[in-house]
Amino acid sequence: MTAAPSRVDPRWSDDQGVAAAAASVGATDLFVFRRITGDRFVHVGGLGRGEGWAGNVDLILADEERAAAAMAAGDPIFVRAAEPAHVFGPYYQREAVFVPLSTDLLVVFGSNEPGGLSASDDDVRAAATGAAAGIEQVSSAKRLADELELLHAVHNVAQTDAVRLQEVMAHVVGSALEALSCDLSVIYVAEADAVEVATHRAATYEPEWFLPAMRALFAQATSLPACVQDSAADPPPSPLGLCGVTSHYVLPVGSPPFGVLALMHTSDRPRGFTLLCREVGLRVAKSAEPLLRAALTLHELESELDRVGRDARMDPLTKLPNRRAWEEALDSAEDGVAGVIMVDADGLKAANDERGHHFGDEFLQQVVATVTATLVDGDVLARVGGDEFAILLPGADEERCSALARAIDEALRCHPGLDGYPLSASVGHATAPPAASLAEAQRLADERMYQTKRK
Repeated sequence: MTAAPSRVDPRWSDDQGVAAAAASVGATDLFVFRRITGDRFVHVGGLGRGEGWAGNVDLILADEERAAAAMAAGDPIFVRAAEPAHVFGPYYQREAVFVPLSTDLLVVFGSNEPGGLSASDDDVRAAATGAAAGIEQVSSAKRLADELELLHAVHNVAQTDAVRLQEVMAHVVGSALEALSCDLSVIYVAEADAVEVATHRAATYEPEWFLPAMRALFAQATSLPACVQDSAADPPPSPLGLCGVTSHYVLPVGSPPFGVLALMHTSDRPRGFTLLCREVGLRVAKSAEPLLRAALTLHELESELDRVGRDARMDPLTKLPNRRAWEEALDSAEDGVAGVIMVDADGLKAANDERGHHFGDEFLQQVVATVTATLVDGDVLARVGGDEFAILLPGADEERCSALARAIDEALRCHPGLDGYPLSASVGHATAPPAASLAEAQRLADERMYQTKRK
């Protein structure tokens, strides 16, 4: 049955009565809920978390098993756990008690101390009655403070000089982390397949570690936002679930979505997301959209310019650096010791004339693959003519340059050939010093290559 309201204890009927009522049962947190409609209750005030969260916690009986059980029974229901555990909505605590006072009034006490709530049913019911009498509605000052918090969050997101995508993403997750006092914040932008992370935890995370999880969340972007107050019952995708997440809130970025923002509390400070937190998250995600779109446009432009630049320096057939890239490589290595090897593929003209250019292209690619297999990291192979290649060997002396030239010649001659056409090449090499410059070394290597070819 539903309990009738108890007589208000005169000790708790003044302005100090709320604190005295909570203290009388060993509670550090106090929440007073009043029914709004149907099975929906709204939190109007309290102490501890109950004071800071006033007006920002909805309690739906269909979603809150303990609260529903207490209201149905009309008697207090105690909750006890060794570590802070989910009690209702965003609230996590070691001990709590749900105290129904009428069909429209529910009080919840909480304590972080094991055994803190040791009062009897009658005591907690009397204390709850006294506390509820002192709290009727959310104060106007509290509502104003909440609105200012929303404005502050939006202002902080907008205030940035960052323009590049990763910098803007880092600013957004940092702002979200601060605005919602989260332990972990991760953002993902799908078009760039980019992720950024901010955390208050001692552990640091490589952003790329979260890519699989954020891609999975983005796949659900049309069904977002989604707030999970108890991640143990509904965990986020791995590896987010490995970070000790106790609650998570996932928001779409953009309309239609081009990214997702995941906000998480962890076991370091277990709690969930109040209505204000969720509204702040929505405002942050919306305010971040124009910043991220502008940064994404710049990112795509720079990527296209990089691609055009790479294409301008790449031979389209072999995917090797072309003559322009070769000359830039020579310039950049001019001040150091280096070797140059020139390679002229023999037989390409005959392959083209007799079998066509498609076969000639395949023939040339076999030459490139064979030469490449003789090189090590740092060596630069470029196509500088139709059948002519150049190799830059930074730091190489005459001994290494000569040995590699012989190895290339031998590797080509040992190749089984392509459909009856043997692979071979004329090879020449030189180093600087003794050549006065790399340009001079290239000239000498080229001259020696043609001497070999004439022989």
